[in-house]
Amino acid sequence: MRALLRLLFRFRVEGLEHLPAGPAVLVANHPSALDPLFLAAAVPDRLLFLAAAEFFALPAVGWAMRIYGCIPVRRGEVDAAAVRGALLALEGGRKVAVFPQGRVTPHPNGRPGLRGAALLASRAGVPVVPIALAGTGRVFPLGAWLPRPGRVAVRIGPPLSPPGAERASQNAATEAAMAWIHAHSWR
Repeated sequence: MRALLRLLFRFRVEGLEHLPAGPAVLVANHPSALDPLFLAAAVPDRLLFLAAAEFFALPAVGWAMRIYGCIPVRRGEVDAAAVRGALLALEGGRKVAVFPQGRVTPHPNGRPGLRGAALLASRAGVPVVPIALAGTGRVFPLGAWLPRPGRVAVRIGPPLSPPGAERASQNAATEAAMAWIHAHSWR
């Protein structure tokens, strides 16, 4: 997959040395519907994605999400089943990927990051790893039917320590991750 992405989008990955060997919550900006594909291709471990539950109802997309093992999340509420599933995966040594803005957002500052990823990291005692996706919004912008030629980079940042159980600590971890992502998604 990586070779095909390199050919089509001059795909590159920076910062693989920052990925912890064990479980972690990976947080990334979400400028394009193709972001899960690029993120999965960038990380050597098989990721477990939290994904909006409504997409599981789409025939081809839902089928692919179920085959890959995504965890459905009901947006706009605290989804206890999704939290349990993600925590079980983290306890099992997996890396869980979350788009904290909650939906495709072409500009990283377009929506604030929600603290759900930091809550998972806090409860599991695992680091939060910020990841900046650069160029995905240009090669497959919101509303596009086909990808366009362009360059895509996935930049993996240094892991942040597991946040504390307090809401303020989780908010601070979310803000720090989103600040790193914003600083590295435009260069």
